[in-house]
Amino acid sequence: MVFKGMNVFLAQFLLTAVQCQWSVTYSSMRACGLKGASVVLPCTYDYPWKSRGDTYQGGEWYKDQSGIVREHSKSDYPDCSLKIDKLSEDHFGVYHFRFYTALHVSWITNKTGQVALSITDLRVKECAVVEKQNQTELTCSTSCSLGSNTQYVWYKNGQPLQEMTTAYMLLYSTRPSEEGNYSCAVRGYEARRSPVVCAPRKQCWGVTYSSNSICALMGSSVDISCTYKYPRDHRVSKTFWFNKRKSRRLWVDLSLDKDYQNHTEYVGNKENSCTLRLKDMRESHSGEYAFRFTTQQGDTYSGLPGVNISVTALQVVVTPAVITEGERVTLTCSTSCTLSDKPTFIWYKNSVIYKHANTSGKNLYFNPVRGHDSSNYSCAVKGHKSLSSTAVFLNVRYLPKSVSASLSPFGEIVEGSSVTLTCSSDANPPVHNYTWHFSTTTLSMVKGTGESLSFNVTPVYSGLYHCEARNEIGSQNSNQVSVFFEVEHAVALTVKAGIILFMILAMLALGIVCARTWKAKSTAGAQVDNTQSDLSAVYSSISARPTTSGLTQRAESHDQGDVQYASVHFRCAYRQEGQKPEASATGPEEDCIVYSNVRNRSQL
Repeated sequence: MVFKGMNVFLAQFLLTAVQCQWSVTYSSMRACGLKGASVVLPCTYDYPWKSRGDTYQGGEWYKDQSGIVREHSKSDYPDCSLKIDKLSEDHFGVYHFRFYTALHVSWITNKTGQVALSITDLRVKECAVVEKQNQTELTCSTSCSLGSNTQYVWYKNGQPLQEMTTAYMLLYSTRPSEEGNYSCAVRGYEARRSPVVCAPRKQCWGVTYSSNSICALMGSSVDISCTYKYPRDHRVSKTFWFNKRKSRRLWVDLSLDKDYQNHTEYVGNKENSCTLRLKDMRESHSGEYAFRFTTQQGDTYSGLPGVNISVTALQVVVTPAVITEGERVTLTCSTSCTLSDKPTFIWYKNSVIYKHANTSGKNLYFNPVRGHDSSNYSCAVKGHKSLSSTAVFLNVRYLPKSVSASLSPFGEIVEGSSVTLTCSSDANPPVHNYTWHFSTTTLSMVKGTGESLSFNVTPVYSGLYHCEARNEIGSQNSNQVSVFFEVEHAVALTVKAGIILFMILAMLALGIVCARTWKAKSTAGAQVDNTQSDLSAVYSSISARPTTSGLTQRAESHDQGDVQYASVHFRCAYRQEGQKPEASATGPEEDCIVYSNVRNRSQL
């Protein structure tokens, strides 16, 4: 039993000895890092059997709770330290290291060890020195210890104090030369300077602005937030603001400047607030504004450098400068400086609020742009709608649209008549060239140019016409217009010619009858009784009527309006030779009167 117990003890001892050779060691369980700087988490590792061919295969750092893993590069054995750059609050936490080898494939770590990382920034603290009444101590304070070897840099009024390298410095509050604005930094990280503290407090003067630059919209109002400090045993007697650009070396109170009349309002007090309100800003109001105050003790202080104010108007900038339909176009509500308070921009189209889906920040997009997007556009800032920009016309160029050809006069065209073809279109820029194209079944040619084309209709001009409208962008063709004249039917022409011939023959026959009647009257006058004086009337009626022949019937059926009717009447009076004619009831009567009447049947 004793021998068996010894074996168990020996085995446990050997196992423990081997296990002790697998190790992760942290030289410090805590680390402190400066915000924005770098920090190193110190670590070493060890493993046995290196002489037997065992090798380090890899390791990693991991963070509690978050589980964030940082790979560890194969550095020189046995260093496993971790360096973290650009520290931030996110790096705060507890870190562990683990590794494995070729023979020990599971993770090897220190189950009881860890490194707790804290993040700190710098602040200057002022404390009175109890032992010495006229002294005050400034401390470059941190929330955790950066180490005893850390060196510091002190600044007074922005200038480094070369002789000061520790975290502490003493000031004499009774020495006017000691007063100033102090800050500190860690050597090597001078850019990570602490906030400025005025010390000693008893004799500290200063003006603090909430912002060192402001971009104001023309016509709007802006507040310059400001606080000021002065020795506690002083009382403020006078406060005012001035524009350094205008005042130069003479501190001119803005309230007394005629250019600022009704444009300024001091909303501060004579204790610690010095806020100034500028109203209805103009471009001439741009400049560097500073606060100046005077105490009852006769001391004055000017808060220089001050606040730079830029006054800007809104302007719509179009990209590209020349726009063609189908392109991507961007409208930008541009300013000469970046407006404060993250403004929201509003767009107007023809002076009406334009709600468009493709807006982002101060940009309005058209992708693609269309001809109907041509309008006047302006922009404004939400809350300042009355201060909108000058409207800019978005001129979208496009090739001719809605090209149409028309013919006048409208209706049936007769050979030899005059017609006019007119071409109309919608284009931007306007059409600079109209071309008229003529085509038949056998040929195609250009007939002319210009917005309109006039000609007399002949067989040479009969066919199809269309116009081509062209501007700087391109061209489009119109619809086709037919120009053909109506040819009269041969039968109708024959009928008309026959009627005219018949009328001529009828007139000739009438003349012959009248001549014979006159001759008969002369020979019969001696034989007629003197008492016989009555007057005989002779009428002749001749009518041209259509025959029943097939030719005439076809003419009538083709166009009844072309058939003509003629009626001729003549009346001759007889009297005895030497006898005086009797008076007619209706007046004197000619020897022979001829009546004729021609009527168109279609008018009946």
